[in-house]
Amino acid sequence: MDVVGFYSNISKQYEFTPFVEFIVKAWQHSDTPYFLCLDEMNLAPVEEYFAEFLSAIESRSTDADGNYITDPIIKPFKDFGETVGKGMLKHLFGEADPIDKNPLAVQFYEKGLTLPPNLMVMGTVNMDETTFSFSRKVLDRAMSVEMNEVDYDKFLSGETEEFPLLIDYNELLVNRPQKASEVKDDIDSEKVVEYLKDVNALLEDTPFKLGYRAANEAILYVAANKELAGDQFSMPTALDEFTLMKILSRIEGDDQRLNIDENDPRVAAANIADNVGNGQRINLLTCLCSIVRKHIGDDTQTERKIASMNRTLEREHFVSYWG
Repeated sequence: MDVVGFYSNISKQYEFTPFVEFIVKAWQHSDTPYFLCLDEMNLAPVEEYFAEFLSAIESRSTDADGNYITDPIIKPFKDFGETVGKGMLKHLFGEADPIDKNPLAVQFYEKGLTLPPNLMVMGTVNMDETTFSFSRKVLDRAMSVEMNEVDYDKFLSGETEEFPLLIDYNELLVNRPQKASEVKDDIDSEKVVEYLKDVNALLEDTPFKLGYRAANEAILYVAANKELAGDQFSMPTALDEFTLMKILSRIEGDDQRLNIDENDPRVAAANIADNVGNGQRINLLTCLCSIVRKHIGDDTQTERKIASMNRTLEREHFVSYWG
């Protein structure tokens, strides 16, 4: 209710939230990217308070006319009854009877409030004993970006990173593809799929196995990376970043869960034992590192993160992406 609002039996009207009003504003300015940031979003279980949103983004697609569509986060306003439904429109648009003159009002009244294509949702989290961890349901629908670097020299000098003006990327942010089929011919998508197949062969019979959603997002990410990077595009770099954001973040557990016997067929099938360093234990992380070296190369961000996770596993006998 704190996210999408609710119909009140006391006031006999729909109680809107800032979240909903922000989405409506995004619909009203569809050529401008709208960024919604949820601060400290894991102070409560994300899959509980954000269930409608998670369901809606799962349904993203384009119709026959090329329009972006999702399931509604608020059902068609007409389903609340004519009086309440038109009152909802009046609240959002500030007009006496907006349904007569506003196509957007007609859309909400007939189809409900869906997610606009120009909406980007981000969240900040601190992972410690006072917060909730993420379920794989949430991780499957998000890209995880770790920001742990601290540079005290720049802090003292007042230096900041320089970023390009987002307005230069408005078109790319708003009219971005939703399905891998739209961009698979723009990149070497077979190379992406071969990498994911090797990763999934390793993750077979574990709760970390990837689904079709991961393949869709991998191809979309690599294609977007290529479009933005131009001549500087590097497939290994794009796959390295994707692995950090989407694959490693799923893996957690104790020694027993992450252990792999050296005689396991998965080890032999991928020639993993030959690529694991001398003296290293063969486990899920070191085997994944071997696959990364095979498809992406050496000295990657993923390899360094896996080394850090392995040190934590050896010391604490339990590890997650978050430390």
